[in-house]
Amino acid sequence: MEKLYNFEQARNEIEQISIESKYDEEHISLAHIGTIETFFWERNKIQQFTNPASWRIVTQGETDEDLEEAVFTIRGMIHVKELPPLKTKPRISAHKYKFLRQGITLVGLGTPTFTKALEAIDHIHSQFDRHLQEGTLETQTATIRGDGVSDEFSIWNRYLTPSREAKGMQAIPFLPGVDPTGILRDMAQENCNYTYVHTEDNQVHYFAALRDAQGNSKYERREPHTFRIGDIVEAQVSFVVIPVKGGRRKMLSVLRSLALIKGNFKKTEKEIYPSEAPMPKATSIKRRSGYTNETSKHAEQKKRRTEDMCIDSK
Repeated sequence: MEKLYNFEQARNEIEQISIESKYDEEHISLAHIGTIETFFWERNKIQQFTNPASWRIVTQGETDEDLEEAVFTIRGMIHVKELPPLKTKPRISAHKYKFLRQGITLVGLGTPTFTKALEAIDHIHSQFDRHLQEGTLETQTATIRGDGVSDEFSIWNRYLTPSREAKGMQAIPFLPGVDPTGILRDMAQENCNYTYVHTEDNQVHYFAALRDAQGNSKYERREPHTFRIGDIVEAQVSFVVIPVKGGRRKMLSVLRSLALIKGNFKKTEKEIYPSEAPMPKATSIKRRSGYTNETSKHAEQKKRRTEDMCIDSK
């Protein structure tokens, strides 16, 4: 990939779209969140829930019951991906099905905005740490910091939730392209001792970003198999703290949606073979392509609703 991929062009694209996200009033950009302390003063807070047991960042509505889970955006290049659909049934025991997940690892290729986004994630972890009993929150491992160019951020979501952890949460069908052959659907109910459900909290939406003639962005749904290593994407993520063994707590970076921004950064023949004669071009074929139905990502993905969760009243 390194020989064929135009890293400089991709780096410029990541920085440009991340700068533009500063003016997106519909979503919370990690690169432009400002000071975390100010963010948590402006109708945002950490709320504990009993079902499922978790702590989440929520935005307060007009009433105490009107809560929405805060969803953040980050832009980068796909470096690692484990996306649906599953090709075969995994050879693991039923009690481990809860560990099956879909997700990606993003890199920013040294862009300043990606570095700022990772710094914001560190600050969010610190806010959770201060909210919980001292010393109980584990060190966050979703981000890996290196020389800037190699900085990474991993975002995942489980396919299935154990039924005992999803009381009060409604089971929903898998989105198109996620489980086309029914492997996950059958696994969820195959063992009476370990039953699972797929809930809204497990759902990941997939999109492609398009621009109309006026330069306005629109988002169309895509199936997850269309994403590739090297694609420039916008990911939506929420941060959730869950209890783990020994009274410890762990912060998860949960993938909510993935939108393809741009996916072609191959070098030209002249860039790959600067001292050689250009390779013969393949015959081009004209074709008409386009989309008829446009879906606004904002309509479904601005923030995650929390009505199905039980608030800890203590």
